[in-house]
Amino acid sequence: MNLRPLFPCLSILFLAACGSHDSAESAKSESPADPFRKLKPALAEHFKWSYPEEAFDPSEVAAALDNVERWRASFASFASGARMTGGEWRLEGPTNIGGRLNFLRPTPGSSSEWWAGAAGGGLWKTSDGGSNWACVNEDMPHLASGDLAFHPTAGGVMWLATGDPQISSYPRLGSGVYKSTDGGSTWTPDGLDTLGILSRLLAVNIDGAPWLFAGAMGNPAIPSDGRGVWRRPADAAADDWEQVLHPSDSTGVTDLIAYEHPEVGNVLIASAWTRVRTSTVSVVTGPGCGLHRSLDGGTTWEPLTNPWGDGHRGRIGLQAQDGTVWALVVGEDSQLDNIYRSADAGATWTAVIPAGAAPENALGGFGWYFSKLRVNPFNANDLTILGVELHNSLDGGQTWSLMNPDWWTYEVHADKHDLVWLGANEAIIATDGGAYRTTDHGSTWTDIEDLPVSQFYHVTWNPHDPGQYTGGAQDNGTTTGSFEDLTGWTRDLGGDGFVAAFHPEDPSMRFAEYQFGGMRFSPTGPGEWPDWQNFTIGIADGERIAWDAPYMLHPADPSKAWFGSQRVYKMQDAPWGMWQATSEDLTHNEEPGLQWRSISALAGSPVNEEVVAVGTSDGRVWYTTDEGDNWSEMSAGLPGQFITSLLFHPEHPDSLLATVSGYRNAQYTPHIFRAALGGEWFSASGDLPHHPVNNIKVLRDSIWAVGTDAGAYVSMNSGASWAPIGNLPVVPIYDLAVDTIAGRLVAGTFGRSIWSFPLDSLLPAVPDTPDDVIAFERPDFTVYPNPFRDELRLKTAAVSGEWVLRDAAGSEVARRRIEAAGEISWSIPKGPAGFYTLTLVADDSGGRVTRKLVRVP
Repeated sequence: MNLRPLFPCLSILFLAACGSHDSAESAKSESPADPFRKLKPALAEHFKWSYPEEAFDPSEVAAALDNVERWRASFASFASGARMTGGEWRLEGPTNIGGRLNFLRPTPGSSSEWWAGAAGGGLWKTSDGGSNWACVNEDMPHLASGDLAFHPTAGGVMWLATGDPQISSYPRLGSGVYKSTDGGSTWTPDGLDTLGILSRLLAVNIDGAPWLFAGAMGNPAIPSDGRGVWRRPADAAADDWEQVLHPSDSTGVTDLIAYEHPEVGNVLIASAWTRVRTSTVSVVTGPGCGLHRSLDGGTTWEPLTNPWGDGHRGRIGLQAQDGTVWALVVGEDSQLDNIYRSADAGATWTAVIPAGAAPENALGGFGWYFSKLRVNPFNANDLTILGVELHNSLDGGQTWSLMNPDWWTYEVHADKHDLVWLGANEAIIATDGGAYRTTDHGSTWTDIEDLPVSQFYHVTWNPHDPGQYTGGAQDNGTTTGSFEDLTGWTRDLGGDGFVAAFHPEDPSMRFAEYQFGGMRFSPTGPGEWPDWQNFTIGIADGERIAWDAPYMLHPADPSKAWFGSQRVYKMQDAPWGMWQATSEDLTHNEEPGLQWRSISALAGSPVNEEVVAVGTSDGRVWYTTDEGDNWSEMSAGLPGQFITSLLFHPEHPDSLLATVSGYRNAQYTPHIFRAALGGEWFSASGDLPHHPVNNIKVLRDSIWAVGTDAGAYVSMNSGASWAPIGNLPVVPIYDLAVDTIAGRLVAGTFGRSIWSFPLDSLLPAVPDTPDDVIAFERPDFTVYPNPFRDELRLKTAAVSGEWVLRDAAGSEVARRRIEAAGEISWSIPKGPAGFYTLTLVADDSGGRVTRKLVRVP
């Protein structure tokens, strides 16, 4: 049964409401019984950052990222850094899968120069109507883009607001406003750097003078006096900002408009939104949600009478045109309440949509993520609601129809965040999957961007199809491709994508996963379209399964699979068997945040199928040496925070490495630990810059690479010191993979797609001795078969010494002594296909002879 058409639809349901729909007065902790649980996709991300506290401070986040940038800059001046940055990262893709864009902005006066702000991947510019794009702020430590404003009179002057204004459960905070005076080529900080999320920028002339306004939502986890509206003369200094509206410490400003009313004059209207998001509480509605007005250029503000009357509401989107203002109001149920129109500068309001005429499920039940309305400037009766779909009315709101193909066809991606009219029938839109353009009022759409802004949770490589990489992406499923065709990546499985895996020995078996442990397998090989089948049989109902649930094929025996909920499951004869629980609850099993306490990491010994280690989201590590019959804890000495990854050292399989993420004591300490199995933990964080660590890979005995929330780093001395790898932007890397066939370190970034880096830039050179060269005067030796799988046969004359087998990266795979002439059979540990070298080192002379081998699946 091919389930592919079904699972993309789950993306919308699960990406949906990342928070509950509690009011400010009745906010409550979320529980597994919460009916909106499946509408809360990324709570685990917030839990990971904040646990064991409920909140994290935006000034600490900003300072941490700024310190990372300074650390990287200073390191670049060190002589020791030259080799580390000698290699170049290569974009593997995808560019065609896309990622969330928060806004689109045309340059005033230009028909083909547009700007796109990505939720986590920077600000992008096109000068040819979308055919080619370039990122203009690669060097910023904060790439979440909230809004862009142009100087009303000075060409080339613009401002960028940072932070993610959609405020899902794990919002990317910003570092204030940045200014460019050269058309976006260079940027400088321009104030408000401690406010967290800036949702809106306005650059307008008021009484003949240019002014700059900013709407601030602050940090949704921390009560803040900085939420509200800030202003300054547009040409003033960065420290001249003044706060002119402060709704409350938990209510910020999500939208802001300025327009000229024929009778009143200059009008400013701000929409206030109560938004609280900690690791255990989500508030998206409340009494503070409402409208505020200023008639004196922003000096004083007054609350307006709620257009809806009594009761609490949610986020409000604004539009103004020709003296009329519209407000799209999200109801307390996070569905559309109505659209209201005012012709008297907000003094009175009229509901636009008649009773019963609203488009069904227009906001998908998570209106806090949208709340946008757009009015066609060429036709004031042409209204569009931005939600999962585009709902359009040509009669001022009386009747509605879809303006795009059904989202599940992927002709136009779901979740619309901006729409800009370029002509009466021409528009561009920003979605969770990139940007699109219509020239016929939505009858047809064209994808206008190929941007590497996908947000990847996991990445892997296919040993049976060299050079092909597969990743699981936020809201964009499981996807496969390579640098050879950046725009040709395939969408293999829908939903939100997570762990993907390939059977190391069977090229016809692959695995993938969507949110909350939706595991699937496909008995299809390279080049074949997947035929996904259920891989969850036996997992009990009601388990606490993480948004990003871990599973693995055991590296020492891939016929045995392992999975984690709050307990550990094992499957024999995978994928044809049935899951069976092999542990009790291994978490702390307590509130707050009970539903997010689950197993977060799995690792298997590379040489012993009975040895497995697991980590939990609340800081515990356990291991078994008897295939799950008994479990022992080894959490003492760890910081009690989210275990992001575990790894048995491939060359020292009795040693375990762990990475840990979280907030404690207002520090974003990077945590890497090493221990003998069951032994004491020792820090291996060295001098890493302060930011959480997500994943670790061993490239060779003492050469380790890590992916962090601020890029990739390498250590040449088992973690004593670290250096940045290449010149990637400061972007979160959630997962790394080591492609030993292609010789690439592969990074799955959360905001800039998948990149790879040459391993030979990180590893000492491996001696390359041709097959016909013998480095010492001894009779030759013979090794066969070549290619080989799991066994080698070796013949040699009278010589004693050691055989050493290494993979393409130079890592030792196996070692064996020989004492005399003869022939032996040598069983080789399981490993990936690719090039290997076998070297015989003689005892008496130290001379050596090397053979090149090829391992096949």
